[in-house]
Amino acid sequence: MSIEIWLAFVAASSALLMIPGSTILLVLSYAISKGRSVALATATGVALGDLIAMSASLAGLGALVLASATVFTALKWVGAAY
Repeated sequence: MSIEIWLAFVAASSALLMIPGSTILLVLSYAISKGRSVALATATGVALGDLIAMSASLAGLGALVLASATVFTALKWVGAAY
C-alpha cells in the first residue's frame, strides 16, 4: 500500500471519528454526570478502540472476513464471548 493511500485512509477515518455520534454523547454525559477524570478515561478508551479497529482494517481483516465465512463466524463468536 502506498503512503498516499494510507494517509488518505487515516484522514478519512479521523474525519469520521470527529462527527458527533453516540460515542461523543457518551463521553459528554459522563463528563457532565461523573466528572472530568471519568470522561478522560472514557475518551481514552474510545480512542484506543477506534485505533484498534482502524489498524485491523488497515491490516486487511475486512477483506479476510469478506472472503471467509468461517473467519466471520469465528470473529462473531469472539465478539460475543468478549
